[in-house]
Amino acid sequence: MFGLDQTQLILLLLIIGVGIRRWRARPGVVRVHIDLGLITPIEIQVRAHDLIEADRFADAVELISEESQVSRDEADDVAKALRAGRVLPDFPMPWEDDLPTRVPNLVSADRRKEAVFLVRSKEGMSQAKAEAFVDSPPPEPNTSPSVHSRQAHSRERQKP
Repeated sequence: MFGLDQTQLILLLLIIGVGIRRWRARPGVVRVHIDLGLITPIEIQVRAHDLIEADRFADAVELISEESQVSRDEADDVAKALRAGRVLPDFPMPWEDDLPTRVPNLVSADRRKEAVFLVRSKEGMSQAKAEAFVDSPPPEPNTSPSVHSRQAHSRERQKP
């Protein structure tokens, strides 16, 4: 048949059968991987940073891996960045309050370190500037609550 002997025909049918089986077994969902970089929630960064300061680097890596649902390698990169003094981007949440509203709420809830991390993450400030921002009084109710107006208010207060 078709100029093939029995062995060649069996091999051809076997190859066709394997191909059909693989085609049917293919996943019905296409997987797409998008690398978002090292985005880690601020709360987790603060808790991991506390562990790093307590000389518990491995525990910090485990916390980041479990809480952020990232691989151990990515968690290790995050922990190394935190140990080096960097603050990583937080997940953007469209329903969150603006920074001048969130910072006083965190400070009043005894979460000052989280407030400093948040300001550093959102505004790209240094540690010292972020601490000054967090420690500055909130803007007057009649003014526009922006980071820049709050900084200006803080500078005016410090002038003699």
